Amino acid sequence: MSSIPAQNCHFASIQGRRSYHDDRVTCNVDLKIPRFGLNDGAEEVKIGVVAVFDGHIGSDASEMASREFLKSSLVKTIEEIDAEFSKLALEYQLYSGSTAVVALIYNKKKVLVANVGDSKAFICSGKLAKELTEDHNADRLDERARVEACGGKFTFYTNSVPLLNGHFPMTRAIGDVTLKRIGIIATPEVTDWLNLTSKDEFLVVASDGIFESLSPKKVCEFLYEAEDHSDLTALAQQIVQKAFLEGSTDKLSVVVVPL
Repeated sequence: MSSIPAQNCHFASIQGRRSYHDDRVTCNVDLKIPRFGLNDGAEEVKIGVVAVFDGHIGSDASEMASREFLKSSLVKTIEEIDAEFSKLALEYQLYSGSTAVVALIYNKKKVLVANVGDSKAFICSGKLAKELTEDHNADRLDERARVEACGGKFTFYTNSVPLLNGHFPMTRAIGDVTLKRIGIIATPEVTDWLNLTSKDEFLVVASDGIFESLSPKKVCEFLYEAEDHSDLTALAQQIVQKAFLEGSTDKLSVVVVPL
């Protein structure tokens, strides 16, 4: 698993029970940018960027997404990355795709999240999990209707989200060019800026493998009950191992950022 350099970020990522590992992590909470157009005396603000890209059928899409996102200093949108990757995919017959969940932290005061797919971002406020994303799958009636209107067909199984073409669990993704004609899009859902409070302790961003066996609430309870918070990387590693030992069959990636 490769990543963009993580500064003051704490993350863990393992292959789990999969035969390959195509998750990618981007994390830097100390980016400083000019503060144009404001007359409050401040010359720059601190922006944190935390992102998890959960690839499938290879790492091509998640690798490109993780590198292009930080490289362009937030200029390129997720849709532009998707368009660029899709051109390469058609040219080189690449069939991979990726989720994308990206959190921006503004001066440690506000958080905004953009999401494509089924990775998650949430804030731990004590034992409480404040979920910032909603999965893009056919359990959502609006997502199912949109894909079906484009000709997509879902297969329904017990204990599973409905699967597009009998195998694909999401309704939005970067890449997956062969599914674009039947409703898969890369348009992210973006939250409003959320004001952080003194009770908000951690921002957690993770791939869906974590949530095969742990809920966001369980992750927050684990962090809250941990006796030692001096090594958050170790706690991130413990979250990954806990999800693995409790039965997750997917790749596992989690980022923990103290607020």
